[in-house]
Amino acid sequence: MKRQAKLVALSGVALALVASGCSSNTGNDSDGAKDHTESSTDIIGTAEDSKGPASAIDGAKEGGEITILGRDDLVHLDPARAYVSSYMMVGGGLLWRSLTGYREEMDGTVKLVGDLATDPGTDVNGDCTVWEYTLKDGLKYEDGSDITAEDVAYGVARSFYSKIGDGPQFLQDWLDPERKYEGPYDGGEKIPPGVAVDGKKITFTFSQARCETPFAVALGTTSPVPEAEDKGEKYDDRPFSSGPYKIADRTLGEKLTLERNEHWDAKTDPLRNAYPDTYSFEWGFDTKDIANRIEANQSGDENVMTLGSIHPEVLPNILADKKSYGDRLITAPQKYNAYMAIHTEHITDVDQRRALNHAFPRDRYMQMTGGTDANSPSTTLMAPTVPGWKEYDAYPYDVEKAKELLGGESLKIRYAYPETPLEGKIADMLVEEYGKAGIEVEAVPIPTADYYGQIAVRSNDFDLYWASWGQDWPSGSTVIAPVWGEDGLADEGGSNYSFFTAPEIEKRIDEIEAMPVSEGLPLWAELDETIMKDYAPSIPISYSIGNWITGSDIGGLYISQDISTIDVRKLFLKS
Repeated sequence: MKRQAKLVALSGVALALVASGCSSNTGNDSDGAKDHTESSTDIIGTAEDSKGPASAIDGAKEGGEITILGRDDLVHLDPARAYVSSYMMVGGGLLWRSLTGYREEMDGTVKLVGDLATDPGTDVNGDCTVWEYTLKDGLKYEDGSDITAEDVAYGVARSFYSKIGDGPQFLQDWLDPERKYEGPYDGGEKIPPGVAVDGKKITFTFSQARCETPFAVALGTTSPVPEAEDKGEKYDDRPFSSGPYKIADRTLGEKLTLERNEHWDAKTDPLRNAYPDTYSFEWGFDTKDIANRIEANQSGDENVMTLGSIHPEVLPNILADKKSYGDRLITAPQKYNAYMAIHTEHITDVDQRRALNHAFPRDRYMQMTGGTDANSPSTTLMAPTVPGWKEYDAYPYDVEKAKELLGGESLKIRYAYPETPLEGKIADMLVEEYGKAGIEVEAVPIPTADYYGQIAVRSNDFDLYWASWGQDWPSGSTVIAPVWGEDGLADEGGSNYSFFTAPEIEKRIDEIEAMPVSEGLPLWAELDETIMKDYAPSIPISYSIGNWITGSDIGGLYISQDISTIDVRKLFLKS
């Protein structure tokens, strides 16, 4: 998901980068997503669907504290910057709201509805160029003040500012294609180009049809920020709550405590249940130790959980005895597609990039990251959860073919990886396996908290590095354009980690984006295949399958299809 949808999937320890998607809570059938044909427009709800409160969950009760453990702090809670699954789930699920959002029911039904807005949006002219939203009555911040349309517009405005533009950039690119607007700071206008406010109404006007706007405004980009509370880059530390919880205490890198926002009105909110009184987050734990601790479920840990999937070295033992864990264990396909980004401005020879693809030991990599219980092999840029997805394999494993493409010459590359024990083992494996094809690998560890920060810098001196992406909403437009197109290119902070672009690909992206959504869905898959066969800018690795476990006192366990992690909006304590 950075666009992200920029998530980095936690395959044990790696990150999980993306934003919305179409996973499902349907047991262990990892192939089910491949049959997904639902289009974006099929899940848009109505004004009636947009009314609160959220559907009650059987057996749920209010009260108590849930403790969430993690290795690293939530780097971004600013809605303009949150673009990793855990940041988006905690931020968008507990702290802040957007114009629209995904109403997810426990039976797997998903509808895109109005969150702050009364409905998913009005296509004013019937041609998708002008979209209007009206705010609901009774919307309040944590101090009891009113949430206004001006605050929503200001939230969008600040997301243009380069120093906090880490989050989704769809709406910004559509409103100001030349990106001349630089945000509301240093004398800039408080309302961005293409945006108008009239009372409780906010209108977005685009230079061309943008029929996926209801989905774009579901992202943190449209979360309201009162100008008086804006602290620029420091807003990350304590965003001002428009959701059901507010920050009570925070020590960066160590802990975060959320308590109820007494001014949040459930009657206005169709998405969030907010059963616990408190959420307590604690950081600094090894992910393997977290999995072992939650699995043990010792006295005092019954209310403990983590947002990440079960560590791959712990997973086999747990899955071997599934029944003993009951409803505190859940498995679901995720929308994330893990891949190795090849820095195409360093490795400019497409045959060398093809060689890297042919020589990549996908099966061995998957085995080290949880096997088929946590992955299914990927050979495409988009995941099977994207409507219109098409299966193909342009580069089957073939060391001899890789040698042939290299013309008998050796290739030296620098491989960057998150500095964890598991990723270190993977790096050693790649050194060994690539060596068989005459590819010499220098493995370079990067501190996990700064991993994406370093690989997203265009001038980085790495040639190959892991990344992961999931669609922001059910369309290939949220995968191809931001990750393998100019939309994701930036000197730093972009989502095109391969730094790849080609005129003919950009032309086709523009053509498909101008088409009706349903017509364009299969064409994204065709473009996916063209990019890989003609340019080979990345190495697809695996589609993610998530496995989660919680303490025995936690109820309401459900995997969000939008974020592909535990949906904190539904959780409650059983006792």
